[in-house]
Formats: sequence, structure tokens, C-alpha cells
Amino acid sequence: MTGASPEHPVAVLAAPGDRRPKALAGRLGLPLVDAASGAGLLLAYGEQGLELRAPGRRLKPLRVDFAQIGHHGGGELLRATRVKRRPARLLDLTAGLATDAFRLARAGFEVMACEREPVIHALVEDALGRAPTLPGPGCIELRLADARAVLAEPALPAPDVVYIDPMFPGEGRTALPRRELQLVRELTGDDDTGVELLARARSRATRRVVVKRPLHAPALAPDADLVFKGRAVRFDVYLAGGAAP
Repeated sequence: MTGASPEHPVAVLAAPGDRRPKALAGRLGLPLVDAASGAGLLLAYGEQGLELRAPGRRLKPLRVDFAQIGHHGGGELLRATRVKRRPARLLDLTAGLATDAFRLARAGFEVMACEREPVIHALVEDALGRAPTLPGPGCIELRLADARAVLAEPALPAPDVVYIDPMFPGEGRTALPRRELQLVRELTGDDDTGVELLARARSRATRRVVVKRPLHAPALAPDADLVFKGRAVRFDVYLAGGAAP
């Protein structure tokens, strides 16, 4: 067991009699510690699942809990992603904490959710193991992968819809409350690949690409075919060639 170092700002908290922390630390290549030991952030198994803690700071632990996602809300998201084909495949390139991916799976999509940050991926993976029953088996496939690498896979099943919620400097992912965004940004940093992802996604989606943006933020491309506006966010829809709106 080692202490966290500046090269490892995240550590995993050991728990007597629980083998999961050691296995998680080994899988993620993170130090296993028995106390905060200078770590900036701690992954720990609490009573309600895996959570990310910020020792010494006035931040509640970050834990993904799909049981807390109500059936109200998300109307613009569902309208923006709607396609007639069922079952429809949806590729979420920037899953983050996977709130939108869960909503879309619950709405009937077969979702492949990609997240490149290993700690965030671990939080979502743990939450899926505790999640309420989805409409069918295999509704969410969670992948630890960079979105650009996924889009470049020749064998990738053609998605009907590609969904992007990019994190831009000074903005952040639109689905996250402020405290969650703070911890997520510490792990991921800023991401300016949104324009590139949109261009690549448009070559792979068979029906549409949907980009989630803050309401007044500039579009990633000027030729959106449809726009669905909520109170704080909007969804820019880019239809594939020949696809019906």
C-alpha cells in the first residue's frame, strides 16, 4: 500500500475485509491508501456504491445513481434523438456520468456509451451494476475508449444516431451540476475536440448526429437541420444525407 503522489492525484481508499478497492486500484493503476495521504481525490466504496471524494474540501462525494433519474424531463433530448427505426442504435461519444445515456436507453435505444477517463468510467460502471432494470438486456454498452478511436473502428456497427455533449473551455458538459462539473473537470481537463468529433460523426451516423450545447453557445457547425431548445440547453441536429427529419 502506498501514499498518493503528485503524479497520482487520485488514489483508492482501502477498506478492511473488502477486496474491491485493491482490485480497482490495480485495474486503474492507482495507489491504494488507508487514509487521504495527500491525495487530491479519493475513490472509495461507500454504503451506496463507489464514490469520488475530495478530502478537506466542501464538496459532497460524487456518486452516480441512476435510480435518482426521474421519468420527468429530458423531453428535448428525446425529441432531438427520435428516429423511426426500432431498435435503434445510438452512439454516445462523450458519456461523462452517463445521465443522458441512461435516459436514452430507458427510452428504447441500444446505447454504446464511450468515456475516455478511467475514474469516471469506473463510477458509471459501478452505477450500472446497481441500476434499476432497463427495458431489455444490453441496452447500455459502456466502453472505456477515446471517441475518435471508436469512430475510426472499421467494424463499428453503424449507429442510427450519434450523440455528443462536449466539454469546452469555460463551459463544461451541459448535463452536470456545478459541484459535479468541478470534480469532472479536475479529472478530464478541457476538451476542444467537439468540432472534430462532429465532422467524424457525420460520416458514420445513418440517421442523425445530435450535439448538446449551452443555450446561447455557438454551434459546432453552421448547418444544423433542426434545433430543439430547452431552458438552459439546446440540441443541434445534423441529419444524415437523405434522412427524414
